[in-house]
Amino acid sequence: MIDSNNREPFYYQLAKEIENKIDSGELKKGEKITSERELCVKYNVSRITVRNAINELEKKGKLEKIQGKGTFVLGKNIVQNLGNVYSFSKEMEKQGKITSTKLLVQKLIKADFKLADQLGVHEGSEVVYLERLRIADDLPIMLEKTYFDYKKYPFMLTLDLKTKSLYKTLETEFGITINKAVERFKACLLSTEECNALNCHKGQYGLLVKRTSYIKENIVCFSTIVSKGDIYEFTVKLES
Repeated sequence: MIDSNNREPFYYQLAKEIENKIDSGELKKGEKITSERELCVKYNVSRITVRNAINELEKKGKLEKIQGKGTFVLGKNIVQNLGNVYSFSKEMEKQGKITSTKLLVQKLIKADFKLADQLGVHEGSEVVYLERLRIADDLPIMLEKTYFDYKKYPFMLTLDLKTKSLYKTLETEFGITINKAVERFKACLLSTEECNALNCHKGQYGLLVKRTSYIKENIVCFSTIVSKGDIYEFTVKLES
């Protein structure tokens, strides 16, 4: 239940409550959850609190909102506890798959509704947009787009990223250490822009990674990473 004496925000407490029900099996995969109105009454919270809780669980891949139908359970996630913050692109670098990075775009944009929701900012807020092409042996393999709230990270607009690592620079020069990240993987049909950047045929399928990076529960940035689907093979080792 929601505890007013708990320092955690109400939306975060509600998100944990729903997530626990999903993980315990009380809420099953494919099941439609209680409506926003009913959740407001049940937990004595505002509509915005309920929406923020649902958005948080959407980002974690626990829930899915379907227009005109409601919000449904996606099921329990497979979690890899790697000891350190896991990064798909960083893992590719460790494996030697990324040998260089080309900065394509570094500019201010206005956040639309979806991006504002991912970053936890108001629609129309100024956002620093970075677009980088990751390269291995002179072949483009990944297109990475990263977004920062300009109010919090104005230096990202002028930071030299042509020769510097993004996350390493954040840590060493600004003391910003990302200690939590959520990555979601799915197959996707590459857009014309993505095919051109990755030097592949139109209509090719790829891998899409959506990554939200945090300091504790505070969002630092949101990224999308796309690659050709025939480049990688993933192995998950499960041990009891």
